[in-house]
Order: sequence, then C-alpha cells, then structure tokens
Amino acid sequence: MGGTGAAPKITGNRIPIVPDGGWGWMVVLGSFLIHVIADGFVYSFGILVDVLQKEFKTDNAAAALIIALLTGLTLGSGPIASAITNKFGCRIASIIGSCIASVGCLASYFATSMGFITFTVGIVMGIGFGLMYCPAIVIVTMYFEKRRALATGITVCGAGVGSALFGPINERVIKYFGWRAVFLSFTGVILFCTLCGATFRPLQFISADEKDEEDEEGEEKKGDETEHTKHGKVSRAGNLPWIMEDAALLTPNDPRIRTHSSSSSQIDRTGTNSAKGSKLSLRAANSMGQVNGDGLRGRSRSGTVTSSTGYLQKKDVFYMGSIHNVSEFKENPDKVRSITSIHQAVTEEMAARDENILEVISRMLNLSLLTEVPFLLFAISNLMTSVGFNSPLYFLPIHGEKGLGLTSTDAALAITTFGITNTAGRLVFGLIGDRELPLPYGWGKDPARNRLWIYNLSLTFCGILTACSYFFNGFIQLCVYAGLFGFSISSYVCLTSVILVDLLGLEKLTNAFGLLLLFQGIGTVFGPPISGYLADLTGSYHPAFVFCGINLAVSGLMLFTIPFLNKRKENQQQKEQGVKPLVDHGKLTNLDL
Repeated sequence: MGGTGAAPKITGNRIPIVPDGGWGWMVVLGSFLIHVIADGFVYSFGILVDVLQKEFKTDNAAAALIIALLTGLTLGSGPIASAITNKFGCRIASIIGSCIASVGCLASYFATSMGFITFTVGIVMGIGFGLMYCPAIVIVTMYFEKRRALATGITVCGAGVGSALFGPINERVIKYFGWRAVFLSFTGVILFCTLCGATFRPLQFISADEKDEEDEEGEEKKGDETEHTKHGKVSRAGNLPWIMEDAALLTPNDPRIRTHSSSSSQIDRTGTNSAKGSKLSLRAANSMGQVNGDGLRGRSRSGTVTSSTGYLQKKDVFYMGSIHNVSEFKENPDKVRSITSIHQAVTEEMAARDENILEVISRMLNLSLLTEVPFLLFAISNLMTSVGFNSPLYFLPIHGEKGLGLTSTDAALAITTFGITNTAGRLVFGLIGDRELPLPYGWGKDPARNRLWIYNLSLTFCGILTACSYFFNGFIQLCVYAGLFGFSISSYVCLTSVILVDLLGLEKLTNAFGLLLLFQGIGTVFGPPISGYLADLTGSYHPAFVFCGINLAVSGLMLFTIPFLNKRKENQQQKEQGVKPLVDHGKLTNLDL
C-alpha cells in the first residue's frame, strides 16, 4: 500500500478462537436451512421433469441435461467457490450465491424453451448453489472442534429434510398453479438464504509466535501447574483464548472486561500464559481489539474479518468428522488450527498475494496428488459414484408415473421416502463413523478400517439395489427402493472427507478435496444425460437404472483393493529401508481385511 510508514509485520500463526457452541448453533441453523433449500430444490426437481417435457416437447436426454449442469456446476465449481470464500469470507460468498441462484430461478419463470431453463437452472443456479454450498460447510467446521461431528451431521441432514419437504409441495403447486409457480415460489425461498448466510459471523483470532511454540514442547514435559490469582483460579493458558473471546464479545464498559484483563495481565507477569507454557502474543488478527495493560478494548464491527478470512489455509477446514480423533491434531493442535504458519515478517504486499483467488484454485487442483495410487483410485470411485448418484433420484417420479402407472402424488411420496431415510442414514453413518464397532474377533476395533468397509459396502449394496430396480414394480415397492437407496447412499456424503484423511493425512486434505470436487462434477455432468439417452433409446427407465447401479456397485467394489495396495507399498518400504517403517497413524497404511 502507498505511504511512508513501514508495512505492518505479522509473525507466527493466526489461530481462530473456536466457540464450539454459542453463536455456532445459529451458524448450524443457517447452514442447515441452506442445505434444506438448495438440496431440496435439486433432489425434488424430478417432479418437474414430466411436465417440462410435455410443455416443451423434449426427450429425457434434454431434460436430464438440466440436472446434470445444476449438480455438476454446484460440485465442479467447488474450488472456485472455495477461493472466493477464502478471499471474501463465508458470509459474503453465501449471500452472493443465493442472489445469483434466485435470479436464475426467477428467470426460469419466464422460460419459453427447454434450452432457456437449461441455462437459467443448470448454469446460473448451479453456480449460485456452488457459492452457497461451500461456505455453508466451511463455516461450520470453523466454528466447531469438539462437537464438529454433531454440528456437521445436523447440517448435512438438511438435504434429506429438503427432499422430504419439497417433493410433495412441488407436486401440489404444479397441480393447482402450474410449473411456473414452482420457480416463482422457490425464488423467494432461495432469497431467504441471504438471511441464513448473514448468520455466518466471522470468527475471532489470536496470534501466537512460532518461536514461543518451540518452547512449548520443553515446558509440556515438566507439566503445567494451575495458577491462582486474586480473581480466582486460572488454568494453564489454554483458557486464555476463551477468556479473550468472551471479553471481545462484551461491551467496552462491561465490568467483566476488567476481570478478564486483570487475569490476563496477572498471567503475563507470572510467565505462564500459554496452554503449554508458551507466551502468547495477544495481537488480534484482523478481528480483535487491542490488548494492553489497562484492559481490553471492545470489538468494533469494522474490525472483524470480513474482506479476507484465509480459512482455506486451515488444514482441517473440509474435515467433517471429529478432529480430536485425528493423530495429527493430537500431536500439534495449534498447527492444525492455525490459518498461517509463517515465521517471518509479512508485508501487506505478501498478504495481498496470499489472498489471490487463482493461487487458491491452483493449490486445490494440484494434480501431483493423482500420482498416489490410493487417492487416484478413490477419485475414480467418486467419479463413478457421481455418475450413478443423481439419475435414479431424478427419474424416480417420472418412472413411477410413466413406467408403473402411479399418480403424481404417489410418485412424489417416493421422493419423500428418500428424504426421510437419507436423513436417518446421515445421522447413523455420522454417529458410527468415528467409533469402534462390537464385531467378533476384534474386527471392529479400528475406526479407520470400519469407515472404509462401511463406505464400500454401502455403495456396493446401493448399486446392486439400483441395478435390480425392475423388481420394484408397484407403489410400495418403489417406496422401499427409494428408502433403501436414500439410506445407503448417505454414507457417500458423510464419510468422504474422513476417509480422505485416513488415506492421505490431514496435510493434503484441502488439495484432495478440491480434486475430488472436480471428479464429482465431471461424473455428475455426464451421468444424467447418458441415463436419459438410454431411456429414450429403449423406451424404458430400467436400462438407465441398471447403468447407474453398475457404476455405483463398481465404485464401491474397487475400493476393497486399497488395503492390499497399502500393504504392498509398506512391504516395498521395508525392503528398501531394510527396517520396518514407522506407521503413519494419520493414514490407512496397515488395514487388515
């Protein structure tokens, strides 16, 4: 920046103060509602397929292109949406996304052709939903640490709730007001997401010198004693960030501020103001008021992090499970928590460079990770899963009406059944994903192995079920299929990021997640049109379901080879080094079948 003054220096790590509750539950509510609305629109869009085909006299392939672009861009734009979120913050990104999506939805009301809707829904709303989806996930993982699995589990359940809710609603709206009314009503509902995004309040940060962090290891071995002050007991400085966060939320005149300030000053004099013996430098990182010996200045609204958060520099930002179960976090929590890890002076020019959107995209899409065979296998599996995931749900209502002769109301109930069981599945898989299982012979004692087996078996079962859809030839049978499909496919959503960490470690999660979104987007773009073409070619939807089922089943079966690949790699390392290599507890390197 121009001026004669020296550029500000920032040394060490910026560590977010994680509330693990409080306003965080409002953030969870806002993110939950975004999932209800965005995913509810996507998963219930199949209700519109038949009426749009009749209105514009098009075939299944043309209609399927809408959902392909909508879901494909929502996922495929993930790296771009992540970069925008990283630069402008979760609140601004989600509000911009909801505005874009609502414009596309409103424009669809005036559609005169299927191509028009393909653009307004598939492209415009797809980009908008992508900008809404990414910050809705990121902000929850930033606000929660100990309760992250619970918080993210509640959030992603919004997809199932939205499917169950909007399926019958859309059917009723079409029946009494016409298909255009669906887009008109959803315009207002999607605009409501701006209020949901407004709950994504930026976090508070503190700055800790890395030099002082080196002293932590020596002090940690000696053990930390609890310090007493005239204000009561102050535990070893791990409580200090929480004190600072509490005080930052108070008004300047609140008497409790002096209490917190006095406590922190007392800690400074004793030299024990760190959770592990280090001296924390209580410099606010863009979001806190200044701290001095006289007290803590109240936080001003303009001082919060709103222009650039840099959240994607946090290694666990895409991790949806319990971070306390990850060995890398247990070994060095602050390294995982920190936004930056720069032990040098950082000028404003360098800080601006860190905010470069293209650099973030490049970091997320670093193709060198594809040289690791387990990840490449997992990425291909995700691509095949995405090919088979959306089409069954998309064609389910029209298959029920045209293929099985059901009423539109009964066909819509199948979507509702999917939504209910999908919600239950996300809760169940999220609950058992981090736990040991009571299996015979001790087979369930390794949570990482459990997750991989659950994920693989669920996808395989879902694929076989979908390929055998021709057995479900009535209303009850169709609802049974929808329910089992919804439950089993939910593992794909809940366990993906957790298994990525098992495979690669936390350090590579952001890069791996970015590449995975790209693979998922590609699979989603090609899956529905191919399924639609098969339906047009054969005059039946069963071949489309079989095609999707094969992709889902293969995507699950192929991952059973990962333990063998890891064992072979470990054996090669032993031969090369002549000794047994150290086990990397952050990865699936020694899974036994």
